[in-house]
Amino acid sequence: MLSILIPSRLEPNIENFVRAVEYIIEPNQIVIYNDRYTMGKGFALREALKEATGDKIIFIDGDWDIQPYEINKLLPYIYQYSVVVGCKSLPKRWDRKLLTICSRLWIRLLFGLMIDTQTGLKAFNYKPEWKTNGFAFDIEILYKAKKEGRSIIGVPVIAEPSGRKGVKEIWSTLMETLRIRFQS
Repeated sequence: MLSILIPSRLEPNIENFVRAVEYIIEPNQIVIYNDRYTMGKGFALREALKEATGDKIIFIDGDWDIQPYEINKLLPYIYQYSVVVGCKSLPKRWDRKLLTICSRLWIRLLFGLMIDTQTGLKAFNYKPEWKTNGFAFDIEILYKAKKEGRSIIGVPVIAEPSGRKGVKEIWSTLMETLRIRFQS
Protein backbone atom coordinates (compact mmCIF):
# COMPACT_ATOMS: atom_id res chain seq x y z
CA MET A 1 0.00 0.00 0.00
CA LEU A 2 1.25 3.48 -0.90
CA SER A 3 0.80 6.55 1.32
CA ILE A 4 1.65 9.98 -0.06
CA LEU A 5 2.34 12.66 2.54
CA ILE A 6 2.08 16.33 1.61
CA PRO A 7 3.12 19.11 4.00
CA SER A 8 1.16 22.30 3.45
CA ARG A 9 1.42 25.81 4.74
CA LEU A 10 -1.94 26.99 3.50
CA GLU A 11 -0.95 26.63 -0.18
CA PRO A 12 -3.81 28.13 -2.19
CA ASN A 13 -3.88 25.35 -4.81
CA ILE A 14 -3.41 22.32 -2.57
CA GLU A 15 -6.72 20.77 -3.69
CA ASN A 16 -5.60 20.98 -7.33
CA PHE A 17 -2.26 19.45 -6.37
CA VAL A 18 -3.97 16.53 -4.63
CA ARG A 19 -6.23 15.96 -7.64
CA ALA A 20 -3.16 15.92 -9.89
CA VAL A 21 -1.47 13.35 -7.66
CA GLU A 22 -4.60 11.16 -7.66
CA TYR A 23 -4.91 11.42 -11.44
CA ILE A 24 -1.30 10.48 -12.06
CA ILE A 25 -0.66 7.55 -9.73
CA GLU A 26 -3.86 6.57 -7.91
CA PRO A 27 -2.28 6.19 -4.47
CA ASN A 28 -3.94 4.17 -1.76
CA GLN A 29 -3.79 7.10 0.65
CA ILE A 30 -2.98 10.81 0.61
CA VAL A 31 -2.35 12.59 3.90
CA ILE A 32 -2.08 16.38 3.99
CA TYR A 33 -0.88 18.09 7.12
CA ASN A 34 -1.58 21.80 7.20
CA ASP A 35 1.17 23.55 9.16
CA ARG A 36 -0.96 26.54 10.12
CA TYR A 37 1.12 27.18 13.27
CA THR A 38 4.40 27.19 11.27
CA MET A 39 6.01 24.44 13.32
CA GLY A 40 8.10 23.43 10.29
CA LYS A 41 8.11 21.04 7.37
CA GLY A 42 9.67 18.24 9.43
CA PHE A 43 6.93 18.63 12.04
CA ALA A 44 4.19 18.64 9.40
CA LEU A 45 5.44 15.44 7.76
CA ARG A 46 5.96 13.69 11.10
CA GLU A 47 2.33 14.47 11.98
CA ALA A 48 1.17 13.23 8.56
CA LEU A 49 3.20 10.04 9.02
CA LYS A 50 1.17 9.23 12.14
CA GLU A 51 -1.88 8.80 9.87
CA ALA A 52 -0.09 6.87 7.12
CA THR A 53 -1.16 3.27 6.71
CA GLY A 54 0.98 2.30 3.72
CA ASP A 55 4.13 0.22 3.77
CA LYS A 56 5.56 2.51 1.08
CA ILE A 57 5.74 6.22 1.96
CA ILE A 58 6.26 9.18 -0.35
CA PHE A 59 6.94 12.75 0.73
CA ILE A 60 6.21 15.47 -1.82
CA ASP A 61 5.96 19.22 -1.32
CA GLY A 62 2.55 20.60 -2.26
CA ASP A 63 3.78 23.96 -3.59
CA TRP A 64 4.07 22.88 -7.25
CA ASP A 65 7.88 23.31 -7.28
CA ILE A 66 7.86 19.61 -8.17
CA GLN A 67 5.12 18.39 -10.48
CA PRO A 68 3.18 15.35 -9.22
CA TYR A 69 4.17 13.24 -12.25
CA GLU A 70 7.77 13.28 -10.95
CA ILE A 71 6.64 10.70 -8.34
CA ASN A 72 6.58 8.11 -11.14
CA LYS A 73 10.36 8.42 -11.50
CA LEU A 74 10.88 7.14 -7.94
CA LEU A 75 8.38 4.27 -7.93
CA PRO A 76 10.44 1.71 -9.91
CA TYR A 77 13.20 1.90 -7.29
CA ILE A 78 11.13 1.64 -4.10
CA TYR A 79 11.15 -2.17 -4.15
CA GLN A 80 14.95 -2.38 -4.44
CA TYR A 81 16.03 0.48 -2.15
CA SER A 82 15.01 1.58 1.33
CA VAL A 83 15.15 5.26 0.38
CA VAL A 84 14.68 6.85 -3.04
CA VAL A 85 15.59 10.53 -3.19
CA GLY A 86 14.50 12.92 -5.92
CA CYS A 87 17.59 14.90 -6.96
CA LYS A 88 17.30 18.18 -8.81
CA SER A 89 19.98 19.63 -11.05
CA LEU A 90 21.81 22.81 -10.14
CA PRO A 91 19.79 26.01 -10.51
CA LYS A 92 20.53 28.34 -13.41
CA ARG A 93 20.84 31.54 -11.39
CA TRP A 94 24.42 31.99 -10.19
CA ASP A 95 23.48 32.96 -6.62
CA ARG A 96 21.21 29.93 -6.14
CA LYS A 97 23.76 27.69 -7.86
CA LEU A 98 26.49 28.87 -5.47
CA LEU A 99 24.22 28.38 -2.45
CA THR A 100 23.27 24.88 -3.63
CA ILE A 101 26.89 23.87 -4.24
CA CYS A 102 27.95 25.16 -0.81
CA SER A 103 25.00 23.42 0.85
CA ARG A 104 25.75 20.08 -0.81
CA LEU A 105 29.43 20.35 0.08
CA TRP A 106 28.51 21.15 3.73
CA ILE A 107 26.24 18.08 3.88
CA ARG A 108 28.95 15.86 2.36
CA LEU A 109 31.55 17.08 4.84
CA LEU A 110 29.31 16.76 7.91
CA PHE A 111 27.36 13.61 7.09
CA GLY A 112 29.08 11.85 4.21
CA LEU A 113 25.85 12.02 2.20
CA MET A 114 26.69 12.20 -1.49
CA ILE A 115 23.13 12.98 -2.54
CA ASP A 116 20.84 15.99 -2.89
CA THR A 117 19.07 16.13 0.47
CA GLN A 118 16.86 19.17 -0.04
CA THR A 119 14.60 18.29 -2.96
CA GLY A 120 11.04 17.87 -1.68
CA LEU A 121 10.42 14.40 -3.09
CA LYS A 122 11.44 11.21 -1.31
CA ALA A 123 10.16 7.63 -1.13
CA PHE A 124 10.66 5.05 1.62
CA ASN A 125 9.86 1.35 1.96
CA TYR A 126 9.67 1.82 5.74
CA LYS A 127 8.38 4.51 8.11
CA PRO A 128 11.32 6.80 8.87
CA GLU A 129 11.75 8.48 12.25
CA TRP A 130 13.23 11.90 12.99
CA LYS A 131 13.10 14.70 15.57
CA THR A 132 13.95 17.82 13.55
CA ASN A 133 10.99 20.11 12.86
CA GLY A 134 12.56 22.40 10.27
CA PHE A 135 14.01 22.07 6.77
CA ALA A 136 16.93 19.87 7.85
CA PHE A 137 14.66 16.96 8.76
CA ASP A 138 15.57 15.36 5.39
CA ILE A 139 19.22 15.34 6.39
CA GLU A 140 18.41 13.66 9.70
CA ILE A 141 16.39 10.94 7.96
CA LEU A 142 19.04 10.27 5.33
CA TYR A 143 21.91 10.34 7.84
CA LYS A 144 20.05 7.91 10.08
CA ALA A 145 19.29 5.64 7.11
CA LYS A 146 22.98 5.70 6.14
CA LYS A 147 24.09 4.85 9.69
CA GLU A 148 21.57 1.97 9.79
CA GLY A 149 23.00 0.59 6.54
CA ARG A 150 19.83 1.17 4.55
CA SER A 151 20.14 1.36 0.79
CA ILE A 152 19.73 4.86 -0.68
CA ILE A 153 19.56 5.94 -4.31
CA GLY A 154 19.16 9.32 -5.96
CA VAL A 155 16.95 9.68 -9.01
CA PRO A 156 17.02 12.81 -11.21
CA VAL A 157 13.80 14.84 -11.08
CA ILE A 158 12.79 18.23 -12.38
CA ALA A 159 12.20 20.85 -9.72
CA GLU A 160 11.69 24.54 -10.24
CA PRO A 161 11.87 26.31 -6.88
CA SER A 162 9.68 29.38 -6.86
CA GLY A 163 10.58 30.90 -3.51
CA ARG A 164 13.84 32.25 -2.19
CA LYS A 165 15.36 31.19 1.07
CA GLY A 166 16.01 34.10 3.37
CA VAL A 167 19.03 34.52 5.62
CA LYS A 168 16.93 33.43 8.62
CA GLU A 169 15.95 30.12 6.95
CA ILE A 170 19.52 29.46 5.79
CA TRP A 171 20.92 30.16 9.27
CA SER A 172 18.24 28.02 10.91
CA THR A 173 19.01 25.10 8.58
CA LEU A 174 22.74 25.50 9.23
CA MET A 175 22.16 25.31 12.99
CA GLU A 176 19.83 22.32 12.58
CA THR A 177 22.49 20.44 10.61
CA LEU A 178 25.05 21.02 13.35
CA ARG A 179 22.61 19.82 16.01
CA ILE A 180 21.78 16.69 13.98
CA ARG A 181 25.41 15.85 13.37
CA PHE A 182 26.63 16.27 16.91
CA GLN A 183 23.60 14.86 18.74
CA SER A 184 23.21 11.75 16.60
